[in-house]
Amino acid sequence: MPGTTRMRRGPSRATEARARMYRDLVLDAAERVFGARGYHESRMEEVAAEAGVSLSTVYGAFPSKRELFEALHEARGREFLAQLEPALRSTEAPLTCLRRAVEAFVTYLVGHRDYLRVDLREGRSWAIGDVQASRAFQAGIDLWTRLVQRGIEEGVFCPDDPRLMATTAFAIMQVQLACLLEGGEPPSIARISERITGQLERALGVARVRSET
Repeated sequence: MPGTTRMRRGPSRATEARARMYRDLVLDAAERVFGARGYHESRMEEVAAEAGVSLSTVYGAFPSKRELFEALHEARGREFLAQLEPALRSTEAPLTCLRRAVEAFVTYLVGHRDYLRVDLREGRSWAIGDVQASRAFQAGIDLWTRLVQRGIEEGVFCPDDPRLMATTAFAIMQVQLACLLEGGEPPSIARISERITGQLERALGVARVRSET
């Protein structure tokens, strides 16, 4: 009809859902491929084969390997933070929060060993350096810093720079978990958590504080 303008419709819900499905499929495949071969040695063709989709589908979701790599870190970082956040924001005693956060940390990464291997292969540090580029990991360090600050104020942790102590805690967790997971069949989540918690308590001065009270 003359003079009638048609409204331009955006993508349908089905189209958007399909795009999200392919994106998640490609991210999961990239996690496995990058974890096994490393980012630099991996090819987008390998990611497509692992995902069981065409190469054009992979590029449709992520225009370059670098964008896929960064998207993987951002996605896993958000998931990781979501698992840690309840323990870190809790108003329970600092040591209780610490133990719960470590258990959440271990539980997530035991379930995402390939993602841990991606970071280890690329030499990414969770304390400094590359972590600065990840909003999720930066938020995680901020929450750890608040927990450490609260522990200092309550006399549980030794008085020191809370930011430095928080980043040190991240580094300890990364190294400890890497050694345990790469040394063959790892112990249970409870055993890993207990070991890492003991390391953090010593690093934060908990044993010294206890001995002085």
